[in-house]
Amino acid sequence: MDLLSYFRMLRRRWWIVVVCVLIGVGLGVASTAFDTNAGKSRTYYKATNTLIYDSSSSSPVPSVVNNIDQIAVLVTSGDVPDQVAKALGTDEIGRQLAEQIITTTNSVTTTLDITAVDANAHRATVLADEFAKQIQASLVARDTAKYDATRDDLQAHLGDLKNQANGFLAQLAAQPRIPDFDTVQRQYDATQNQYYDVYGQLQSLTSAGAPTSKLSTLEKAQSIPIEESEYRARLNLGALGQNHLRADAQGSTATATQALTPPASSSVFEGTTSRGVLGGLLGLLVGIGLAVFADRLDHRIRTRRDAEDAFGLPVLAEIPVFTRAQAKSRELVAFSHPQSRAADAFRAIRTSLLFQRSSALSNAPTGPASAVEGLYEEQQHEPLVIMVTSASPREGKTTTTANLAAIFAAAGEDVLIVNCDFRRPTIHQHFGVEDIPRTVQSTKVPNLKIVTNVLNDPAANPAQIVAAQRQVVAAARQRFQVIILDTAPMLTANDAIEAAAVVDLVLLVARASVTTSDRAERSMEILTRLEAPLGGVVLMASEQPSNDYYYYYQRAQTVPGRGKQKRSYRRSDSNGDSNGATNGAAPNGSSLPHEPAGEPPLL
Repeated sequence: MDLLSYFRMLRRRWWIVVVCVLIGVGLGVASTAFDTNAGKSRTYYKATNTLIYDSSSSSPVPSVVNNIDQIAVLVTSGDVPDQVAKALGTDEIGRQLAEQIITTTNSVTTTLDITAVDANAHRATVLADEFAKQIQASLVARDTAKYDATRDDLQAHLGDLKNQANGFLAQLAAQPRIPDFDTVQRQYDATQNQYYDVYGQLQSLTSAGAPTSKLSTLEKAQSIPIEESEYRARLNLGALGQNHLRADAQGSTATATQALTPPASSSVFEGTTSRGVLGGLLGLLVGIGLAVFADRLDHRIRTRRDAEDAFGLPVLAEIPVFTRAQAKSRELVAFSHPQSRAADAFRAIRTSLLFQRSSALSNAPTGPASAVEGLYEEQQHEPLVIMVTSASPREGKTTTTANLAAIFAAAGEDVLIVNCDFRRPTIHQHFGVEDIPRTVQSTKVPNLKIVTNVLNDPAANPAQIVAAQRQVVAAARQRFQVIILDTAPMLTANDAIEAAAVVDLVLLVARASVTTSDRAERSMEILTRLEAPLGGVVLMASEQPSNDYYYYYQRAQTVPGRGKQKRSYRRSDSNGDSNGATNGAAPNGSSLPHEPAGEPPLL
């Protein structure tokens, strides 16, 4: 398995990795509760809420603050501390709470750290978060008040200008005409210009909307234990009014910051955050291991290589995933979108099957030229009967049958589809025809006809139905160039096994992420035991389609445990579709000979 395959595997099982990471983080954080030594040696806590300041606002009304340092001052002064005391419902006044706060600004990163200290871990977290919340609300309130005042001033100015303009307009409309008419006209025009200018300012202000907070939370507060010396030092700075520090400054504030730095911990994994990160990393490793292990236990076929290993046959084409609308409406993609990748893949299947048929009919092919020549000459004389089957239901065999038949018909061959899945017939739905028993019906695809059921009796014995199907195929060989049988799944019913004796090639269909290697091997055991003429595999719903060209080679290959099976591996080009034979049309509603006894002929 290459590196890309591992990435695809992790993408399929991402939820295992995520769950393990979350469990690891939870266990890492929970482990701090069992650290008794930390509880005995540290009884004070600090918590820091980090805010980031956005100074790129283009509001027409300037903010009341210009930089991050002004905001830091407002954190511990003015109405913010009082609002915090009111919100917390404490008996302490705002000034007392502000002494427990240290603000640290960084003009390079435009961040503001609000650090609270307290003897209680939860209270330290609440103080830091509440001061951050109230400074945001205070700035928004200040900017909103300025915005409202500016808007009211503009509206009042507009009213004044409108009154002036109306006064000038009344003078201009007076009769007889006033002596200084031209002067009043200029004054009116100037007033109008001012009105439009102020109106534009008001519109710009209104469009910008009310101010929003320029501060946003980068990281919420989380308590960590500190030494008593640091706790006392921070309270002293708050009492002296020196609780505004700058992380990018030089001098006394930098010295104060260094004085507040706690001594290095004896272990980098003693904090809650550190242990959470360590637990997450361990969970990530465990999750990746479990994902790989689960993928090894999953036997579903996902790639072309998986399909070829499971079936022991070449994959003739990888059909891309159909859209939900196409799958729901049973759209005939090869007919409605002949230039699509899916249609090109079905053409590759047709070309490969014709090469295999030509090779089987030729006793001594002399080279590629003779094979290509026989591909078209022999097709005109020898009909081709293809059985399309799968290991299990809902793997795309009916979709493959319908589209492959449309591709053969588009090349000029007279094609007949015979529904051999009498338990759950659905092939007629792809062509929009009714399920009329014992009738050769025309379809919307030229040169393509369909038999939806070979018997009128829905309760007929399966042996009678299989016999009727064989007789229909024998009769159709005289009138059609290509006969495609849509059979039941091999491991669900015995119908496909019964029909394998009258076909020229068997086409197996597998669906990516649905078909399992166990079922693929079981179906191959059955077909190999019957010495069925195997044509190849079609991989439906492939999310990793290969290149535009497919190459196959004819050789005798021995499948372990299945004996020697001759298979055709001719090189085929999906873009080099042959024209096929066009030596006549299929009969219009004509009956097929050799009908079962007691049944009327097919119409």
